[in-house]
Amino acid sequence: MTVEQMNRPLLRVQNLGLRHVSGDGPTTILSDVSFELGRGEILGIIGESGAGKSTVGNAILGLLSPEFHQTSGTITFDGKALDAMTVGEREALRGRRISAIFQDHTASLDPLMSVGAQVQETCLAVDRSLSRREARARAIDLLARVGIPEPERRYRNYPHQFSGGQRQRIVIAIALAGSPDIIIADEPTSALDATVQKQVLELLRTLVDETGVSVILVTHDMGVISEITDRVLVMRKGLVVETNFTAAILDRPNHEYTKKLLAAVPRLRIPAATTSAGEESGRTVHAIGGDPTPMYLVADNVSKQFGPLGFAWGIGRRKPKFGLNDVGLRLPRGTITGIVGESGSGKTTFGRIIAGLDTALAGRIRIGASEFDASRSGRRTGLLGRVQMIFQDPSVSLNPRMTIAETLEESIRFGAKIGSSEEPADAAAMMDRLGLARSLLERYPHQLSGGQKQRVCIARALLARPEIIVADEPTSALDVSVQAEIVQLLKDTITDKGMTMVFISHDLAIVQEMCSTVYIFKDGRVEDCGPTEFIFSRSDNPYTRTLINARPHRFIC
Repeated sequence: MTVEQMNRPLLRVQNLGLRHVSGDGPTTILSDVSFELGRGEILGIIGESGAGKSTVGNAILGLLSPEFHQTSGTITFDGKALDAMTVGEREALRGRRISAIFQDHTASLDPLMSVGAQVQETCLAVDRSLSRREARARAIDLLARVGIPEPERRYRNYPHQFSGGQRQRIVIAIALAGSPDIIIADEPTSALDATVQKQVLELLRTLVDETGVSVILVTHDMGVISEITDRVLVMRKGLVVETNFTAAILDRPNHEYTKKLLAAVPRLRIPAATTSAGEESGRTVHAIGGDPTPMYLVADNVSKQFGPLGFAWGIGRRKPKFGLNDVGLRLPRGTITGIVGESGSGKTTFGRIIAGLDTALAGRIRIGASEFDASRSGRRTGLLGRVQMIFQDPSVSLNPRMTIAETLEESIRFGAKIGSSEEPADAAAMMDRLGLARSLLERYPHQLSGGQKQRVCIARALLARPEIIVADEPTSALDVSVQAEIVQLLKDTITDKGMTMVFISHDLAIVQEMCSTVYIFKDGRVEDCGPTEFIFSRSDNPYTRTLINARPHRFIC
């Protein structure tokens, strides 16, 4: 590499303008966007949904649909104009020299191929000199580097056998397979818990330092920005409103919009610890079982296994693994209880069992005066329908053939069927409460952003007027300013309607804001639980403290 090549930016975007043309006419998406990316640099692009940050990444990758027209500017990679290249030349770059990590891990993985085969095929595609054995060894190494436990065994598993956070790590491994010059990472950690997020960010930082790869990190998470980026580009409505070194953006923001984003970031409050010397560390339960308040939702001895079923294990057969092991939970009516834990800890599985969407190996669930056998189908026991669930992945939880209006009207009809004595719910009014334009009612899910789809899922659950809501990462896809509004809406709804909520999340600051009680899950068991204030300020459980310490320190107070 010549001195000139070393000194010039690896990527330069100059005065980029994009317009989207549809039946309603042209819409400006990007206006005069300019920035540079140096070798071995991590550039963060931050902004709310609709800012155009993902569109910038897709323009660099050459993945814009035909409806997008470039109206101005150039994109130059390693001294060559990308927009002057042929389709074949762009495809030759993609996956080899410019790679991508997409936000929707579900759409990035083939459900009919084992994850190891997918990583291996990518290794072979980008380096034809590898033998299949060498490609397999590299695939296992990549799975290990992104934190997949037992990579040699999990190599043969399929995407549905992994948690959401684990699937995202697999997508990151695929992006790394070609040893690219640039990685464009679009919300790569939005589905990850705090400790795994920290591991992945440290991995990206290590790769940058060791290999000189450059990273464009598209995110709405200021915590991620503060942990890893060198410089930051702040976007709003297709415009660059501010750009500077990360420390300067975080400490001395100039633009009012940047100040607003920083002010909306939830802070984890850690009061001075007052743990008594007599308390022991380890698996703990604090002041829940003895609470005199009547419990509305009770789950006892819930267990579930994953792995071979049926005959006894033979030679070479793997022993089933407990996804949940004797888990119990108690919630008073009209309260919000949080469940926190790393990916694979069993928190989502437990939520699905409570909602009657999955069966357990054993266990009992009581809602009010009704008791249910958790080992039997929720449809047969009557549990299904008593609880509404807000799923982690809005892309797969909305019917792609139904408009948003049809989806919400169906939920309203369900709420009326269960005998609500209140006035009929109003889908349009709920859209207003959630900050969604009423014009979205006539659209289909694929026409909405990830944050908009998640808000629709929240609206659907609330319009059904359930007694209990299980919310699985309901705010992970939302911008920080919208997140704050949704958190307040959920809290107000629980209070006003007397609902009960199980709030599953990896964001400790939001759990602290919303929940009166917290359960900490680890390896399918309740590792620690108690009143929220106690857990965050006084619990000396080592695992709990590890989760708290994984939070970006800039946003702990």
